Amino acid sequence: MNFAEFNFAYPLVLIAAVLPLGVWLLARKQTPAFQYLEKFAAGHLLPHLLLNAATPRRRFGLWYWSVIWWLGVLALAGPRWDYIEQEVFRPRASLLVLLDLSESMRVKDMSGAQSRFERALQEVEDLLSEQADIDIGLVGFAGIPHLIAPLSDDYNTLKHLLYSLEIDLAPVQGSRLGLAIEQSAAWIHADQAKGQHILLISDGDFTDADFQAGLAAVQELPAQLHVLGVGSPQGDLIPLDENTWQRDEKGEVVISKLHEDVLQQLATAGGGIYQRATVYTQESEVLLARVRASVAVDPQQSSQQKLWHERFYIPLALMMLLLLPWFRQREVVSA
Repeated sequence: MNFAEFNFAYPLVLIAAVLPLGVWLLARKQTPAFQYLEKFAAGHLLPHLLLNAATPRRRFGLWYWSVIWWLGVLALAGPRWDYIEQEVFRPRASLLVLLDLSESMRVKDMSGAQSRFERALQEVEDLLSEQADIDIGLVGFAGIPHLIAPLSDDYNTLKHLLYSLEIDLAPVQGSRLGLAIEQSAAWIHADQAKGQHILLISDGDFTDADFQAGLAAVQELPAQLHVLGVGSPQGDLIPLDENTWQRDEKGEVVISKLHEDVLQQLATAGGGIYQRATVYTQESEVLLARVRASVAVDPQQSSQQKLWHERFYIPLALMMLLLLPWFRQREVVSA
């Protein structure tokens, strides 16, 4: 232990240590009167005749309670020594996941006959498993966007909410990307100058009007937009029921494909990166590295503070030991 850095957290509290001295001064004033009365009565009888006689037992009591008082004051003053350096403030990045809940996300064209929606959920879980120093939120969108979980570092709660999601929960179907991005801008930390990111997870199966609205909204974003494409370029049928497929206005079966060109344009406009979802975790690792880099702290500008090892419990423990005799159980003699 290094006592060279010994100090008190609250040194002004030590002023209270002088109070017992006043009690001692009052006790000393009684001593001359006690000696004066010895002229009229034997000294060994005076303690039995006087209520406030300065007897050795009373002097011991003064010392006893003074020590307890001083230990209490010492504990309140907060003695401490030894410390570690800790960074005062580290800016946190924020990542808002924008999850596509449109009907095309039901298509099972991923490896292992997995649907796009199931793959998207797995990608979000991979992000949450990294335990990064990042606030993560979740928004689901189809015809209208819905905030499922605000930006937070409570990843466990977000995981519980994640697997309660279903495409059928979307009240209005569609792919209104522009509205979703505009609304997401209000849900990110608008007061941060940097470190704000949005991750769009989608198959890019938008109408031309929805894509153009989304592209215009991306250019107004106060954040970087990253895109994760789910699906395959070959695509597959969109299941509506066990044996029912989605059809167009002409009654023909619709084949939904991964539109990587659309998603890459969105990522480029948003200043972010585009990746295609796979069964590996490399997508989440690359994305989180990009997010962390946006709030990297310059070591020359970072400030440190001392995190002291408090030792208030040492005088407190001694004070409690001295008080133990006053907690003895006493027999109550019935009259």
